[in-house]
Parts: sequence; structure tokens; C-alpha cells
Amino acid sequence: MTQLKALIWMLIPLVGSAGAQTGSPDSSGESPMTSAGTFQMEPVKQLRKGVDMWPLIVNAGSPVEQRVNATLTKLNNRLTQALKDCDAGAIEQSKQMGDTAKDKDPTSGDWSRKVQVTMNGPRFLSLVATDEAFCGGAHPNSGQMALVFDMTTGAPVNWLALVAKSAGASTYSDTVVDGSTAGALILPALQKMNLAAANGDCKDAFQDPQSFLLWPDAASGTLVAMPFDLPFATQACANPIKLTIDQARKLGFSESLLGAIEQANRQTGAAPKP
Repeated sequence: MTQLKALIWMLIPLVGSAGAQTGSPDSSGESPMTSAGTFQMEPVKQLRKGVDMWPLIVNAGSPVEQRVNATLTKLNNRLTQALKDCDAGAIEQSKQMGDTAKDKDPTSGDWSRKVQVTMNGPRFLSLVATDEAFCGGAHPNSGQMALVFDMTTGAPVNWLALVAKSAGASTYSDTVVDGSTAGALILPALQKMNLAAANGDCKDAFQDPQSFLLWPDAASGTLVAMPFDLPFATQACANPIKLTIDQARKLGFSESLLGAIEQANRQTGAAPKP
């Protein structure tokens, strides 16, 4: 009997420790994010001067990480082909305009891309590319593309699953500068917020319904919303809205997402400055 009691007292701390690691569901029925894991990313490399490539996860060992890297590699291959096509278009337009200067390369600066890793854990990996391209034609082309991966699956996030059904959200997608397809979200309350913040010259620029690219930003601890797919003449009206955690919560975004952003922000603040 004495030995049985001793065994029970030995097991109690272990049971309590295991229970402390299991989060209780939040109001949306999801378990809050408790993992502090991050994903080591390669430094951003350039396809050529001024054109960033999507960085890969270093030493991707798990199927999830390998799936992410496969997607990023495929997109880098697409960018390579898109850049070749752009160069060909720039050269052709240069010929048509009779620009035969030997010291002028029509492909120099025809495309620029800046890639940033805005969050690398917990749970979500977020990368954003900003493109400017002039491949011939009437006007240049510009835009952004956000890649946000759910690192429990390695797939791009399903934004509808990360916002309450009562918010009345719907999805939207279209191609971006390099021909890739970008997913966006239409959210009525966010559209109203965007119109309220727009200056007078831009209030008529936004479409109805207006879609938004979304991505978490660890440095600022916000969920960024950027008006998506605006006509060229009104692209200057697209300004990012940095939603605070409280604002994003009121719009109906999931606690699993918001908790991860808060944790990433704390980790960023605690990290030593380079």
C-alpha cells in the first residue's frame, strides 16, 4: 500500500505538466497557439540584379517544410520564365521605337522585385513580393503578392477558415505581375474601413466589392490588408491598412491567427538587433 501511494505521488506532477501543455479552446473552438517554433529561412537571393527570388526553408526535413519549398521553387521557376518573356517584350518594343543605341540595354531595369519575410512562425510563414515591371506596351505593371503558409499542413492559408462566418467574407483571386495566381479576401467591414481612410481623390477608385491581400507582420504585430487588383490608373490609391489585434478581432479574424501574430511580435521584440 505504501508503495502504491508513493507511485501515485510520483505521477501527479507528470499529469499536471501534461495538462499545462494543452491549450483550452478559444471562443471560436480553436486551441490557442502555444508553439514558439520558427522556421529558418535562407537569405533572400536575386535572380539577377534588382529581382529577388522567394527564399526557401533551410534544411527542410519534414513533409510540411518540403511542401512549402516545392511551392516556392515552382514560383521561382515561373518568375524566371516571366522575366525572360519580359526581356523579349522590352527588346521588341525598343526595336519598334528605333532605339539602336549600343550602350543601352532595353532589359536593364525592366523588372524589379523586392521580397520580404514578414513572419516565420509560430504556425504561419508569410512572405510578400513587390513587383515593378515594364515589358513593353502602354504602361508599366506593378503589384504585390502575399504568400502565407499554414505550417501545420504546408499549404497556403484558407482565409475563409480564419474569419468568422458572420463576417460575410468571400474569396477572390487573380493573376499578378509574374502570372502567378494570388488569393485575396473580400470582407465588407474591411471595405468600409478602407473607404473611410481613403482621401477624396481615391474614394471612387476602389471596386465594389473590393478585395484585399492579407498577411501577418511580426515586426509591427499587425495583420496587413492591401487593396488588390486595382486598375493601373488607380494603383497609387492602394495603401496598406495595418490592423491591430483588437481591430482584426472585431472584424472576426481567428484567435489562432491573432495569437500567433502576438507571439511572433513578442519574439521579434526580444530578438537582438542586428
